[in-house]
Amino acid sequence: MPEKHFDLTQTAFWNILQNIVKVVMIIGSVASTACMCYSVILRYIFKANFYGSDEVIMLFAFWLYFMGAVYGSYEDSHIKADLLNVYIKNLRAKDILALVAQFLTIVVNTIVLIWAFRYFRAEIAKWGRSTALKIPLVIPKSAVFFGFALMEFYHVYYFIHNILLYHRKGHFSEPHPGDYVSDAVKAKYPDIDVPTKAEAASIVAAESREEDE
Repeated sequence: MPEKHFDLTQTAFWNILQNIVKVVMIIGSVASTACMCYSVILRYIFKANFYGSDEVIMLFAFWLYFMGAVYGSYEDSHIKADLLNVYIKNLRAKDILALVAQFLTIVVNTIVLIWAFRYFRAEIAKWGRSTALKIPLVIPKSAVFFGFALMEFYHVYYFIHNILLYHRKGHFSEPHPGDYVSDAVKAKYPDIDVPTKAEAASIVAAESREEDE
């Protein structure tokens, strides 16, 4: 029987948090778009103004932007310049580089999170309000702190999760055509679904022959 490991993604907490982020994104997107449309209709059709429309849009846009960034961290789908993947075919080496990149991401995010917390704390202390509608500015600006806090959570989770997979399975990233592992890794992880260097070369050669035919 295969050994079972705790999986945070299968818990109610993970699903509830994901749904909260989605709901905030939907509300922010619908509300900010509706405010802009309403403002345009008032101005160009009814020759009136939506007083404080920019403040209302700012309120929803802040949360939309940062929850969108959080959802990108949840999906682990932020834009990456993985040029080394084109040249490095050793899957374990690529995973090591990916772990280094993830660690550096956590370090940078932690620094920004500290700044965001100080910013959030300062906004609470001075309790500024918007000019027209007197909306407490801490409401939209708190999205900065909570956004980076949630991004930190997801970055740390995936970093730990990938380290554990790296030791249990031998790799965590999805292998691409031509990727391989060393003979020593293949011997250590006999169930690994990645060919050795010689096997990968044979597969590529066979595929090339098929294309030529």
